[in-house]
Amino acid sequence: MKIRLALDWTPNTLHAGFLIAEAKGYFKDDGLEVEIISPEVDNYATTPATKLARKEVHLAIAPSESVISFNMRKEPTPLMAIAATLQQDTSAIVALANSGIDRPAKLDGKRFASYDARFENDIVRQLVRNDGGRGDLRISNPNALEVWDNLIEGKADAAWIFLPWEGVKAKYEKGIKFHAFQMGDYEIPYGYSPLIISHQDFISDENEAIKIFLEAAERGWGDVYAHPEKAAKVLHKHVQGKEFENIDFLEESLKMLQPAILTPNDRWGFMEGQRWVDYIDWMIQCQVLKDEEGIPMNHGQIDSSMLYTNEFFK
Repeated sequence: MKIRLALDWTPNTLHAGFLIAEAKGYFKDDGLEVEIISPEVDNYATTPATKLARKEVHLAIAPSESVISFNMRKEPTPLMAIAATLQQDTSAIVALANSGIDRPAKLDGKRFASYDARFENDIVRQLVRNDGGRGDLRISNPNALEVWDNLIEGKADAAWIFLPWEGVKAKYEKGIKFHAFQMGDYEIPYGYSPLIISHQDFISDENEAIKIFLEAAERGWGDVYAHPEKAAKVLHKHVQGKEFENIDFLEESLKMLQPAILTPNDRWGFMEGQRWVDYIDWMIQCQVLKDEEGIPMNHGQIDSSMLYTNEFFK
């Protein structure tokens, strides 16, 4: 059996459980061959969710918004979340400390380096409004893999990053300090990110292979949670890339991730239905959830139960 997994970013600690499972042979032990595909192969010309929608891969790593977007199109594609990599939102909108932008409201009129995801800019605009601003952003769209560089080079004033990766990376690589604004601190019930998503056809046709993949991934993430220092050494030894050369950096990153890995009941991957409902309700209430023509959508147009499944964690 073989599974192709499209990463949402170049290999990093937010993929640690999968990378550990691969390095320790957890996939192969159960007769599964896993091909891990980095977006570097095409310079992020095609998003992981798009690759999945085209059935070029069996699994992809993506945020809740990707699942919502593909299911809400005029010609919907039945993508579905099958596991939450993390239980807590570790992302944030960040601005360099020396920029003077120390709260979201001060982003009005500033340059936001966007990945140009369907709902991204409206979410950030609402973050600014929730802090008393107007939500007037100047949107730039650099190449996806250059968003972080645009921020630290001063070509943008703010960007959306993962604190356990770029946040720690800033400290170790360049000693950069920044202000971070997390959604939950500004009354935004943000959904799950990152998720493992699949196509409903694969969930049916490749059910056993997906089950094996998730069981091995759970072992890998369990190792990260239980022994982040040992996990850092495994990543250092088995994963190529300059970021993986510094064990201290890897340890700090994994320790920052540690509290977000498991549910309160010590489960990995399981998703709470209410979290999906709350996020979609917020998107509708704030008119972030719009159709492809920009028209706000309502509750009757979306069923959150069709967006995710916990069938692999029963």
